Amino acid sequence: LIAQLESVGKNAPKDDSSRKKLYDAARSLTIDLELPGDTIQRIAYQPAEITAVHIGSDLGLFKLLAASDGSSMSIKELVDKTNADYLLLGTAFIALLSSLMHPVRLIIKEVGEDLYAASHITKTLAIPGLMAGVLHNWQALPKFLADTNYRNPSDPAHCAFQPGHNTDEVPFLWVLSRPTNFANFNLWMSASREGQQIWLDVFPFEETLCHHLNPDTPLFVDVGGGLGHQCQALKARYPNIPGRVILQDLPQTIQQAIPTDGVEVMPYDFWTPQPIKGARAYYMRNIMHDYPDEKCITILHNIMAAMDKDSVILIDDMILPNEKAPWRATQLDLLVMSALAAMERSEKQ
Repeated sequence: LIAQLESVGKNAPKDDSSRKKLYDAARSLTIDLELPGDTIQRIAYQPAEITAVHIGSDLGLFKLLAASDGSSMSIKELVDKTNADYLLLGTAFIALLSSLMHPVRLIIKEVGEDLYAASHITKTLAIPGLMAGVLHNWQALPKFLADTNYRNPSDPAHCAFQPGHNTDEVPFLWVLSRPTNFANFNLWMSASREGQQIWLDVFPFEETLCHHLNPDTPLFVDVGGGLGHQCQALKARYPNIPGRVILQDLPQTIQQAIPTDGVEVMPYDFWTPQPIKGARAYYMRNIMHDYPDEKCITILHNIMAAMDKDSVILIDDMILPNEKAPWRATQLDLLVMSALAAMERSEKQ
């Protein structure tokens, strides 16, 4: 039986739907096999994993091992490259990273005494955009909820983020003044749905919106669009469709936008009236889930005032089923509640 299970891991399905079903089944199996002691070890020491991964990223360990092209590296080599203490790196830290998630897949592979190599997880964590998604922290949430008598937070100026970061600022203002955090935020927003379908795969954009266009028609406005990946995707999918494609975000973000032929960049704060009138599509990705209902209504009102009879609003957000919501979605729901007093909305909501 053990050999069969190990074989499944080495010959995983190629299509993503089957792979995810197998992954969830395997995850359920590990829970079903737990004894009480196993359960406590898994839950009590979960923070060790994110802490170790965060430190490993800060030291550049994952990039070093991923760049070694399959070769192993000794503790001494890693100490020389990172300037970390030998005892800390060799006995406390690398040992943890090479045993985390055992016996499934290891964050770092131990291939001999004091010898380590990259696993496929190491290579994932060496990708800046994906690693940026780890660099969040919500450990202030339990005390915050206790202090507020377990009321659902609805004010982004008063949620777990403020005590967690010892600040009075709302998250999006806080991050703007911290270049490293801001860079990680933008990287993660760009990479957070890697490998998934994008909106262009499910919405008939050309058939629905691309009639009677001319070069001056505002075709697509990406409101709060970050670095411009969705504008880039639209131009790549439909390079010959006329009309203006406009990326809007705060000035600090727009300065880092991806240069894309045919895409205009425009500094814009979506708490103010929308300056582009009569666009065919006003698109928002991962915006609504950042705010409670009344704030979302304000954003929508600012767009609605600019719309004409041919305009639509495209909201690209996760919608949770009313029952049996997937764990990938519910953990994100907890994150946005902790950091932003917001939510992933259900079908009913």
